[in-house]
Amino acid sequence: MKQEDYLETIYELSLKNENVRISDVAKALDLSKPSVTQMIQRLDKDGCVIYKPYSTLKLTTKGKTIGKKIASRHEVLAEFFDLLGIPENIQEKDIHGIEHHLSSITKEKIKELTIYLKKNKYKN
Repeated sequence: MKQEDYLETIYELSLKNENVRISDVAKALDLSKPSVTQMIQRLDKDGCVIYKPYSTLKLTTKGKTIGKKIASRHEVLAEFFDLLGIPENIQEKDIHGIEHHLSSITKEKIKELTIYLKKNKYKN
């Protein structure tokens, strides 16, 4: 699992609840708490997360920027794949493989295409 996956997850969880804990991240990613703690400590050293044992997690500006960027890519791809009629279980696997490598230019073009197709009532 990549650091970006953790940042995206913490970002999304923090939109729903300001107090994000290791256990919340572990549950969301279906990982053990020790595994998540290890990665969170690495993200803390990298300046992406503020981590103190037995406390809530806080994204730094750097971490929030990365998490938001990945979440945005995920959202654009999910909307496009929905439009194409790709089943959700396949979408998640494909999105996970694509979202870390998608350039911002390509993301914007997919977003524009999705808007165009919806406007013109594209049906798969």
